[in-house]
Amino acid sequence: MSLNHHILAKETTDAILSHFKKAEWSCADGLGTEFYRGGTNADFPSPDAAFYDDTHKVKVSFEFKPPTETKRGILTGVGQSIAYLQNCNISYLVAPKMLEDYKLGDYLTDLYAEQISGKLPTGLILYENSNPETVSLVHNVDKISKKDFSFSGKESNRFWAKHVDQPLALFHTILHYYYLKKVKILPVDADPFAVCWKERMIPKDILTNFTTRPIIDIEGNPIMTVAGTKQMVYLEKKLNSIKNESLDKRIEIISHEIDTNFIGDNYFNSVKKNLITFHKHLQTIDSEGQLTERGFALYHIGLMNGATSKIFRDYFTKEVLITGHHIDLLLDYDAIKQENIKNADNATQILSLMEQDYENKGYLKRNPNRMSKEKSDVKFLKYERILWKALGLLDSQDKIQWKKITEICSLSDF
Repeated sequence: MSLNHHILAKETTDAILSHFKKAEWSCADGLGTEFYRGGTNADFPSPDAAFYDDTHKVKVSFEFKPPTETKRGILTGVGQSIAYLQNCNISYLVAPKMLEDYKLGDYLTDLYAEQISGKLPTGLILYENSNPETVSLVHNVDKISKKDFSFSGKESNRFWAKHVDQPLALFHTILHYYYLKKVKILPVDADPFAVCWKERMIPKDILTNFTTRPIIDIEGNPIMTVAGTKQMVYLEKKLNSIKNESLDKRIEIISHEIDTNFIGDNYFNSVKKNLITFHKHLQTIDSEGQLTERGFALYHIGLMNGATSKIFRDYFTKEVLITGHHIDLLLDYDAIKQENIKNADNATQILSLMEQDYENKGYLKRNPNRMSKEKSDVKFLKYERILWKALGLLDSQDKIQWKKITEICSLSDF
């Protein structure tokens, strides 16, 4: 997906969500005001955007087509939006009114009226070529698929790839173990992350020495933190907190925390959830725990050039921006900054306003249990901001480096 395609898709889906949230539009017996924007995964077929409604357990998928699309590509989009119904309750095709001098909107309007409307829970939304935010709900969905997709969790919470402490070298090391499974070096039933955990992330003698060591990459080198200030280690705080416990107690505590077979809350599962969720949002690993084509291509670039090489960093950055939707975050951050230039003079204030704006607009799943004045230990987009600075997308003054972003997004496809 090109940068222009991505930005156009964002503009149209933002406008669509606004119409639903304001009750200007509704579908299937009044659904819409509780929609919020969520993520999509790498499973085939993968939509351009998705909305969720937790109350009614409804998932809505969107296929966006730019004004540069071919007529054949538009018809493919019709098929894609129908195919999405295998994994959602409602789908929509979002298309321009014109393809050069061809009145595409008229053709699609007739097609949906005669062949699709009332037969399948898929609708049609058209946008003005000159202003993509001007959208029209041409054919709505009256009855929806009653499938229950049990989507609470990884794909529905955020529309962007949430980043938590995953430097490039660690990102590539994790891909390496999923590659080993893909080529059958690891058993078919193996958990690649668990193998990586035991071999690279946790010292083999931790239950005898109770000391931590740096995580190592596939070449055996210590991995630095995202900010590059120190070597990355796990369990340091936990080990310090139990140093006065008896030997048996320490063994019991650490054995539980590093147990890769435990089902429930422990340190291993917490780390895995954070790191693998990021991969799934970047579509390098699918929901079945398999390396995707995108993941393989990115892994190969890192393998050939090094996990800290400029070319691997650049392609990783592109994936974070486009597939991971961080370009959306940066665009919205910039807009909030400009709107509040007199009232918010630092990044922390801007991000706080951005979080409120995201909840109000349905870009972020609202947490009804969080009090409006309650302060979280982890600030909104804290780790994303650290990543952006490490990748050179923000300078030391939190100014967005649009020239660099444009250059990165202009890189050729894999």
